[in-house]
Amino acid sequence: ADENNNTFTVDGDVFTESLINPAFNLSFKAKDFKVLNSTKEDNDLYYGTAIFDLDATLNGDLELPKLNATLNVGSETNVTYVLPPSQVAVESRDGVVIFVNKDNPDSILTQTQEEESAIISGFDIKTNIKVGKEAVVNVIIDEQTGDNLRIQGDADLKFNIYPNGRTTLTGRYTVNDGHYELSLYNLVKRRFELRKGSTITWAGDPLDATLDASAIYRVKTSASALMASTTSGADISTKQRFRQELPFLVYLNVDGQLDEPKLTFDINLPEDEQGAIGGQVYGRLQQLNQQENELNKQVFSLLVLNRFFPDTGSDGSGGGTASIARDNINQALSDQLNVYADKLLGNTGVELDFGLDSYTDYQGNSPTERTTLDVAAQKKFLDDRLVVRVGSELDVQGSSNTQGDGSTTPLVGNVSIEYLITENGKYRLKGFRRNQFENVIDGQLIVSGLAIIFTQEFNKFDELFKN
Repeated sequence: ADENNNTFTVDGDVFTESLINPAFNLSFKAKDFKVLNSTKEDNDLYYGTAIFDLDATLNGDLELPKLNATLNVGSETNVTYVLPPSQVAVESRDGVVIFVNKDNPDSILTQTQEEESAIISGFDIKTNIKVGKEAVVNVIIDEQTGDNLRIQGDADLKFNIYPNGRTTLTGRYTVNDGHYELSLYNLVKRRFELRKGSTITWAGDPLDATLDASAIYRVKTSASALMASTTSGADISTKQRFRQELPFLVYLNVDGQLDEPKLTFDINLPEDEQGAIGGQVYGRLQQLNQQENELNKQVFSLLVLNRFFPDTGSDGSGGGTASIARDNINQALSDQLNVYADKLLGNTGVELDFGLDSYTDYQGNSPTERTTLDVAAQKKFLDDRLVVRVGSELDVQGSSNTQGDGSTTPLVGNVSIEYLITENGKYRLKGFRRNQFENVIDGQLIVSGLAIIFTQEFNKFDELFKN
């Protein structure tokens, strides 16, 4: 009996007409039997909870026992197995050097353990194995790095061993949930979610399974580097559209046979995001997935850096690791400046925003690298109904003055005044004056305007038209 008084019973007869070869007529039954209930403190190699149902009979004799069994692994099962480091090291060396005595292949001195245990004969075993949908198996691959696999799913398998030693396994294991966490070069840790519906199918040979599985890594990043080749030469407003962060899915697909798995990658967007920015990003991903070398480079960049790897633009703009490093430094500096501004101003009601941006300017005779610092101050008045925002774009590297007249950027180049006509901000009135780079032909312009803004939040389209 287990701790819940669920019993594992053995009943029947053992016939001893021949003491050398006794015969069996036994039955084994168990219901919700908890065979394992331990923690890591009890056993550091395997622990957890294991529950099963069993209905089995054992007939035949000692020379040829015949076992028929139905084993159901309970949904409450949650078992963790820790792969020992020594076992990994031994398996990696196994089979490197094999000594063979060709004159006497059965020699004890040169017979390997694998040859001794390769064939299990003298048994007639027929088993049906069912695994509950909620049963969980955890494998700790490396305790130091935290690499681990967690898999949850259901299975309906038939496992047989025939008297001549032939072993068969048929059926399918279907993944319902799980993940694979791994560390990349001990620098970053990434978590892949196992795709629901992934399968492992056996058609006879236990070592020859068919894999149809995939794992997903989710990353939220900007598509600007991905779209650089299609936006080179476009105006700044077009490029800015691709700076918004989108949720990208990196698929690790495992297909083929268990002994020779085939690994492939895909990058995609969730279905509800595939129409973002006019569907241009989704279209670029479909093109990228057909270019294996370029795809592998972008997958590696997303996994390690959480961003796309920028290519050198067709217009001569720089790309590669230098661009990644510069963008990362810009983002880090902008974040630190904003944090410092929050501490400096406290509860004064004034908000300071900093943004550092590096790009290639093509207004002159040749492309030049520019870095600008956007500084903006904002304050609310009249019970937060009036929002005044002033700011300017300061040149850190390069200059927007291509006319050679010595003019400089004004201290306050961008001004906007926004008034909330309604208290909830549904209707707003905004006046603005700003400096902006329009395109290569028009260059730097001063844009002034007046805007009437209507905003409405809705979860269903019919809510948009309600009063």
